[in-house]
This record gives sequence, C-alpha cells and structure tokens, in this order.
Amino acid sequence: MTEPYFQSRVDSGRQHAASAPVLMPGISVYADLRRENYTYVDKTHELKLLLDSGKYLFLARPRRFGKTLMLSTIECMYQGHLPRLRHPDGDLVRPDPKMPDEFLFTGTAWEAEFSKQPRYPVVRLDCSGVRGDSPEQMRQSLRGQVARQGLAWYGRGYEPGISMEALRNPRSCQDEPAEMLVQLLSSLQRQIGNPAVLVDEYDTPLLKLLGRSPAEVEPYFELFREFFRLFKEWEPDLHKVLITGITRRAYGEMFSALNNLRDCTWKAQFGAVCGFTESDLDQFPLADCIKAAADGLGQSKGQLRGSLRDNYNGYRFDPDGVGPAVYNPWSLCNTLADLLDSQERARIQRRGFPAHWSDSGVSKVLVDALRRQPAEVNSTPFGDLKELEGDFYGNKTDSLKSLMLQSGYLTHHPERNGQPARLGWPNREVARTVLRDLARVHTGEKLPGIERLRHCLETGDFVDLPDILLDCLYAFPYNIMEDEYAYHAALHGIFLGMNATPCSERELSGRYDLATIYKGRACVFELKYNGILSEAQEQADRRQYGRSLLVELERAQDATCIALNITKTYDGEIQIEGSQRSVRDTDATWTPLNSDEP
Repeated sequence: MTEPYFQSRVDSGRQHAASAPVLMPGISVYADLRRENYTYVDKTHELKLLLDSGKYLFLARPRRFGKTLMLSTIECMYQGHLPRLRHPDGDLVRPDPKMPDEFLFTGTAWEAEFSKQPRYPVVRLDCSGVRGDSPEQMRQSLRGQVARQGLAWYGRGYEPGISMEALRNPRSCQDEPAEMLVQLLSSLQRQIGNPAVLVDEYDTPLLKLLGRSPAEVEPYFELFREFFRLFKEWEPDLHKVLITGITRRAYGEMFSALNNLRDCTWKAQFGAVCGFTESDLDQFPLADCIKAAADGLGQSKGQLRGSLRDNYNGYRFDPDGVGPAVYNPWSLCNTLADLLDSQERARIQRRGFPAHWSDSGVSKVLVDALRRQPAEVNSTPFGDLKELEGDFYGNKTDSLKSLMLQSGYLTHHPERNGQPARLGWPNREVARTVLRDLARVHTGEKLPGIERLRHCLETGDFVDLPDILLDCLYAFPYNIMEDEYAYHAALHGIFLGMNATPCSERELSGRYDLATIYKGRACVFELKYNGILSEAQEQADRRQYGRSLLVELERAQDATCIALNITKTYDGEIQIEGSQRSVRDTDATWTPLNSDEP
C-alpha cells in the first residue's frame, strides 16, 4: 500500500465530507476511522491535557461515552499505527493496511506533537472480556486477556516474551496473570521503550457480584488487587497508566494496592474529554452533519440544535456543575446518522427522537431499586466526593443516588437563577426512558390510581383526573422530577403500561405533544410545570392540539383536550390543576377539573 494512496483518500474524504460526512458510531478503532475517512471529532487536545496531568490516571464515564475510542486514540498517539504483519502460527499473511504516520493525525491538535514525540509501546487490556463464575475462572479469563495482547504484539513483528504455547493456549499456563504481564512489559521495554498500560472497563468483571456478601466478593477483589499491584511495582519502568470504567463502584477495593492513581472523574477541566460540547457541534464535521439533517427535516439548524440539546446534552462531570455540558456521543451520532437516512428520518418525524443510549441498556437493577425507594433519590449534591467511592458489589453501601450519578442517569446541574447546584436528569432521553420503564413496572403491579385512570380514559369522565394522577405520580422519584419533560415521561410510561397507545413528541411535525388512544376514545394533553394553567390552555388553542389526531382516527368516539399544570412546592408537595374541552370545538369554553363549577 503506497503513501500516495492514503493522501488521495484523505483529500477525497475531505471533499466528500464537506457535503455529506459519513457517521459510523459503531467503530471505536481510531486508525480505521482515519483510514476510511469516517467522521472523527478531534479530542486530541483534551486527551493531551488529561495525559499531562499525571502518570497514573483513572477516569470513569457512563457506558457508550467513547472510552474505547479514547483509548484507541491514545494508543495511536503513543505508538502510531502498528498493523498485523504475521500470524501466530508463523505463516505469512496479507498484512493489514497501515495508516502512515504523516496522515494519522493530520488536521488534529496532535499533528505537530506526534511528529516530535518518542514512541511508547502500548498494552491495552479490555476487562469487559474477563468473565467467570469463580475466582479461578476469572483468573483464567484474565490470563487470556494478557495472552491476546502478547499475540497482538507478536503479529506486529515484536517478541512478546511469553512462550507461544502459553499465548495460544493460556489455560495451559500456570503463571499468574500478573507474571505473564510482567514478561510482556519487560520484552516490549527492551525492544521499544517504557510501555504505557491502558485498561478499559475495569469494573465490568464484577457486575455479577452485585448484591453478594462481602465474604463472597473478597476472593475476586483479591485477584484484581494483586494484578493491579504490579503497576505500582513497575512505576519506574512504565510511561503511563490509564484505567477507565463505567463507575467508581469498586474503586477503593480494586486499587487499594495501586494507591498512586489520580482520579480525574469529577474534575471540571476534563469534563469534555469524552462526549461532545456545543463548540464541537459548531465545527466540522458535526456542523455539516447537522446542516444536512436540518435540511432533510425542513428546519433551520437552530431548531434542530435545540431539539438535539434537549434530548442528548446536559452531562456535567464536576460536583459544582461548572464544567462544560456535553452530549452523549452515542445517542447524538446515531440520531444524526438516522436523520441523514430518508427512511429513518421519516420514522423520527412520526415517533420523535430516538433514545439510543437508554434503549441499549437501562439497568433493571436501577429500575427495581427506584420502584422500591423512589423518595431516596433527591437533588441534593454530594457534600463529600468520598460518598461516591461506595462499594456496591459487597453491599457496603446502598446509595441509589450515587449509583445513578456514577452510571449516567443523574448529573450535576450548576447554580442558576439563585438556585443552588443540584442533581437531576441529564436530558430528555434519560428521563423519558427510565421513567417509562419504571412506569411499566408500576402499572404491572396495579399502581394506585391506575384502575381509576382506566375508567377516566374509557368513559371520558375526567373530573377527578388531577387527583388520580397525583396517586400515580407519587410512586415516582418526585424529588428529582423538576421539569416538564420528567412528568411528560412519567405520564407517557403510565399510558404505555396501560396499553393506552401513547403518542408523544410530535413537535417535529408541529402537532400535539402527548396523546392517548384507549378503546376508541382519544385524549390530547398540554402539560406545564410550575407555570399557569391558562398558559397551557392558550397554547393548546393556538396550536389546535389534537386536530390531526382526528384525521388519524376517523372512528374515534370522542377526543378531549386536557390542559394540566403541575406545581411542586419548595418542600416537595405536588399539586395538579386541570381543565378540559372538546378537541372538535376549538372555540369551546375550558371546563375546570376537580371543581363543582359547571
């Protein structure tokens, strides 16, 4: 493969991206993104700041936040692109195409640095692949991870320092995983220089230990403590250590022998190292993607940016919420890719914005815990970050709020309008899907008020609807439900659990926000939070809410428009006021609910 070939690919890729950038959210190998000219948002400046901040680093971020791509990028920053040249059995193979050094970081903040930095070999351990039902099985799996790295370096043309028999069949090896890793590090140090060690998803192997007693968990912790201890012992001979995970849930137990880690998780200056900022969306390539998506929707860029911001932005990774607010990269990139496809775009126009991150794995453990103790989660920030070091695996803490914050279901919100910093939902996507799943569980358990709500929807008698909804909503974590989106999501979930055919978020087509269809009867809602009921009425009148619903359901027995205003007092008490009118008669007078007035 010749260098001019890559130069032409880079040039043509830039020309193509100017009109239609290619988004590939599922690719987390940096060299592949660059070689194929797929969209890459440059994070090398943020990564340099992170790497310069210490020698032993720890960073936790929620799942699908770009941690694997971050480590792949750092791997190339340190050693360049080293493709496979040979097969473990010694046979010659067709070499993987190499991305030449001069093109690997072209156009990024690391371009000048890369040309003058020395090269360091990188050992990347992916703990998401470490599994086992016993400490011994997990030890064997950890040996396999080290062996995979040894085989990777052999394939690149270097001697791994571990016997080929042990690499091919790590189950036959009697060495401890740490001993195998020392052999690999020693060999790479002799051939290239001081190695860097990157560990991905350190906490994944322990997920199955949630809820077990400390005595059951301790042998697993001891295995990993001994493994990570060697990083401390090798301090003079390692260039860098970076360990990532989803949470800090096992931080204290796992790294007690590695006590020189600098935890960068909650430091404002590293808030944008994973995820995209508003500034990232202002620049190529995301700005081009947004422009093309907005054109397809017939919207302005500003309109689309507002919807994307509400749905996917809002994560802050510092206790005071003063750091940059970032978008979930998985949801944003997948949604933009959908919007650039005509069929997917039409689907979004019908059903609203997708929830790619939440739908890929809302934790059942989280939903069950919220069902049991919704009032335990409040918006008060943690006064001491040590509260976030709890070991959930050994049942040594039961802080549901801490678990939600660490795993990305809550985030820090800054001081605003005289209100102190608080915890809350990051964005609409998270609130909607968590509350939807929680509502499904509740309705299956006969949530108080559900049967009365069924009666309302079936008969069209909505006089007692505010009181009925109060009975339902108190089962949700109302201490952090502090915006219209949260209550909208809870109602949507309740209707979904009742099989009341909820239709939501039709704002893309200028129609109603929330509607239900139950046994041929339709109901359209306009919801306000801490507002004025008359505002909800005026908005429904102005937009003629529900008129399009009649077109969709010509056989509907009736269609009612309901305006609701939900108010939460300073001490957390919830109050609901409402009114109704016929959808067909937009000039009709609004009739108050929960009132003796005619």
